[in-house]
Amino acid sequence: MPDGMNVYASFAPRPDATKNANKKTGGSSTVEGNGWDIVLTHSGLLDGLNIFAGISQIDQNPTLGDRDGEVFGATYAIGGATVGYQTSKDDNVGAAGTYYENDAYGVSYSVNDDLSLSYGVHESKGTSSGVTAKAESFQIAYSVGGASIKFAESQVDGQNYVAATNREGRTVALTIAF
Repeated sequence: MPDGMNVYASFAPRPDATKNANKKTGGSSTVEGNGWDIVLTHSGLLDGLNIFAGISQIDQNPTLGDRDGEVFGATYAIGGATVGYQTSKDDNVGAAGTYYENDAYGVSYSVNDDLSLSYGVHESKGTSSGVTAKAESFQIAYSVGGASIKFAESQVDGQNYVAATNREGRTVALTIAF
């Protein structure tokens, strides 16, 4: 392998609904064959740049067809800032002809060792309803010694792929290590 490149592979031979296994949770009868994943990462092209790609397949029962997924993305860090983007598609997630297309991006900035800011967006379009679900979140965290205070402001439009199901929320957390 070239310097900075990694390949990861996993295989789950013929999982059934009686036991938990990689690529499978107990209690479901949709998986009837094998499951596998391959992921490729590379960090040696440009200082601060990390790229990744992955594919996955799960053999399901014949009425559903196989479940396929793929993901591609990159992050780039320079100084205290990091930006990232990822796109993925999950085909046949329980019904023939069903899929989800997802895009996610974000940026974070470490002002100093104690203060960090970040913003992220995730958009997902499902074929079953045609509605795009979109989540946005802004976070800020401040640490001093063993204590941290964190704040997040989040909003979701098209929750569960249903139109006009918008939600928003705020989180404030205080953590203390001792």
